[in-house]
Amino acid sequence: MSRRQAATSLATGLALIVAAPLVWWATQPEPAGQTVSSVNAAVAEELMSSAVTSGESRESVAGPTASDPATGRTAAPSDTTGSAADIPAATAPAAPTETAVPAPPPSTATAPTQTGSAPPPVEPAPPVRIEVPALGVDTTVVPVGVDENGLMEIPHDVGTVGWYRFGPAPGTGTGSAVLSGHVDDYRQGVGVFGRIGDLGPGDVVRVSDESGVAREFSVVSREEWSKGDVPMDRLFDRGGSSRLVLITCGGSFNSDTLGYNDNIAITAVPVGT
Repeated sequence: MSRRQAATSLATGLALIVAAPLVWWATQPEPAGQTVSSVNAAVAEELMSSAVTSGESRESVAGPTASDPATGRTAAPSDTTGSAADIPAATAPAAPTETAVPAPPPSTATAPTQTGSAPPPVEPAPPVRIEVPALGVDTTVVPVGVDENGLMEIPHDVGTVGWYRFGPAPGTGTGSAVLSGHVDDYRQGVGVFGRIGDLGPGDVVRVSDESGVAREFSVVSREEWSKGDVPMDRLFDRGGSSRLVLITCGGSFNSDTLGYNDNIAITAVPVGT
C-alpha cells in the first residue's frame, strides 16, 4: 500500500470514528416527556386529610410515608421510566427521577371492626391490570418495592406499570395507591405513561386485581413539580380518602443526567364516591 493510500485509509477510518456517535445521536428519538399545567391541585391536597377523624393525627392513621419493611427505606418516585443512565425517561416513584420516597415500614394498625351482622369489606387484592381508555392504555401491573438507592422501583419494560406494594392497593378504603410507569426509553421508545399529562378531570382509569375485580376511578387532578418539590408525603400517604395516583417523569429532558427534571402525577378517586 502506498503512503497516499495509507493516509487516505487512516483519514477515512478517523472520519468514521467521529461520525458514528453523531449518526447514533441523530437517530435517537426525541424525548417524550410532557410539560403540563396543574389542574385542581387543591382537590388532591384535600384528599390527604379528608378521612382523618377529629383529634387523630395523620401519622397514626397512615404512618409517615411507606417504606420497605426489609430495609426501612422510604420509597419515592424516580424518573418513572428506568434508570437515568439508560433512558431519556422517567423512573420510579415512591418518588420520581428515578427517585424514591424513603418511608417507614407500613403501619400495623388495623381498621376498627364493624358491629352487626354485615361482614367487613373485602380488602382489594394486588392489582394486575390497568386500562386508561382516553389514552388507549391496557397493560399489565406488577408489584414493585424500593431499590438499593431508596427509590421506588419501576419495571424495566416501558410497557409495564409498577404498583408500590408497601402502600395501599387500589380500592383500599383509605390512602393513596401509587402506580408508576415510564415516559420513554431511548431503546424501547415511548412508555405506557408517556401521555398521562393529557388526562384531565372526569377521565376514567380502570384497575383490575388478581381476584378478577375491576374498579373504576375518575381523574380529579393533574400536577407537575420539579423533582425536588414533589410532595412525597402526600403522594404516598396511607391515610385520608381512598385514591389512585399515577406518576411518571416530565418536564424538560436533562442531557447531563439523562433524565427528566420534573414529575407528573394524576390523582383519581373511586367512581361513586
